[in-house]
Amino acid sequence: MAFDYILLGKKLREARESLLIQPEEAASKLQISTDNYYKLESGQYKVTGDQVVLLASLYQRDFRYFVTGDYPSAESQIQEMFRLNSSLSKNDRIAIQQFVRLCEYESFLEQDIFQKKSKPLPNYATYKFSHSHFKKQGAEAAGFERTRLNLGISIISDIFDLIRSQSIHLFKRQLEDRNISGLYIHHPTAGHCILINYLDDLYRQNFSAAHEYCHALFDSSIGQEVTYFNKNNDGIEWRANNFAGNFLIPQKWIEENIKNINPEDLVNTIISTSEKFKVNSQVVIIRFLEMKLISEELHMQIKNERRLVIKSQEKFDPEIPQNLSTGQKERLTQLISHGLSWYFIELCTEAYRRGGITYHKLLNMLLLPLEQGYEILNDFRTFLRVGGL
Repeated sequence: MAFDYILLGKKLREARESLLIQPEEAASKLQISTDNYYKLESGQYKVTGDQVVLLASLYQRDFRYFVTGDYPSAESQIQEMFRLNSSLSKNDRIAIQQFVRLCEYESFLEQDIFQKKSKPLPNYATYKFSHSHFKKQGAEAAGFERTRLNLGISIISDIFDLIRSQSIHLFKRQLEDRNISGLYIHHPTAGHCILINYLDDLYRQNFSAAHEYCHALFDSSIGQEVTYFNKNNDGIEWRANNFAGNFLIPQKWIEENIKNINPEDLVNTIISTSEKFKVNSQVVIIRFLEMKLISEELHMQIKNERRLVIKSQEKFDPEIPQNLSTGQKERLTQLISHGLSWYFIELCTEAYRRGGITYHKLLNMLLLPLEQGYEILNDFRTFLRVGGL
């Protein structure tokens, strides 16, 4: 059967437009004229295999998506996300597309190289709640999850590690849009995928991770969801916010440890609770308000209290191992801001050590320029074996 160049051209055009890449940039990548590139997208120019690989790299897709008719991808979810969030910048669209690639790589490593079995995640959308109140559903589901995960009322020291333990791919990345706190995609093969905006304060990231976890538990059928810090005005977002607050700070702990609050000690009580559970003070204030430990009037008085701000240097990211040198920590922080994670880097390097992937594949998975990739791998003690390419 003849290869369908028209379908290939259509896929390439949709991929290019979704990332707001101009035809001139794509043509320059292939070193052909813009007219010929337009012909390529219309199926009139027979593209070579090497050219498809170059365009796949530019568009942050697996090249097999373009040349295989039934290759499984999250293209429909991504296109819908970009359609519903048309204000996303070019850089943020590329960042999201790279995040999806990392999730695909991580899924491949876990399942194909390390034979790690995926854990089934509850789907609370099918649970028969006795009511239809979104916020209440979030609170109840938080309790269900704490019971299912044997957390009791304990403090969650590393929400990111906990979420990953549930076979969810979680990455952080700096996004240009400060109003985006996180997003969720249900990938047809990689499964549940969460991206957290690394521009946010660390304690805000913790809350955002729990918020997106709720989307994975309730909203996988929707396929994708972008969470905006200032647009939580629908039932799904209310539910996710209430889930996050109750999941991170369980009601029973508050009942057992905070009976009555002396107004004079309110600020200290809020700060100590914030530091204990690694959430911002506003989350604690809302939990206290919900449990009627403070009045609405007191809530309005204290919510902008400057003494409640915990300085960023007093917060420690559990994603950065404490046994690294200062320089390594700084470089790892830079890597996380560009979308990688310590868990993913370790997964990649261990797969290489075991012979599961080549050194060239290892570098490709890091989605970094070759020189920077070499530097990182050298820094973290992964060296090229003779004949490894």
